[in-house]
Amino acid sequence: MTAERVLDLNIFYREEWDEVKKTAYYTDFFSIEAYIYESDGEGTRKYDTGIVLDCDEYETQYLAEQFPMSEYGYDFWIFRDEVEMPSRRIAKILGDIKIDRFDMEPSQVITDSSTM
Repeated sequence: MTAERVLDLNIFYREEWDEVKKTAYYTDFFSIEAYIYESDGEGTRKYDTGIVLDCDEYETQYLAEQFPMSEYGYDFWIFRDEVEMPSRRIAKILGDIKIDRFDMEPSQVITDSSTM
């Protein structure tokens, strides 16, 4: 059985720590972390590609229009084919990920055949 692989994106406002105020805060711009989501008869797994992109103001605004904070919050997951990319830069970087040739151990096992 061949595994189905898709690009799974974690889009989030990065949480930072203010050492002076001793409080956490969210950055003003989105970051995008790319994972490969694989599903087959053995279960589902995620593979960390190691790619994290920091968006600029325009890219953040473009994504925020598609995914309003009131519905999606500060941190959400979306498959690549469910989001319109805000710039050619991001589309190219994500498009260059060879999901069919990605060969590493999964960073997270979501389910296996015994839990399905």
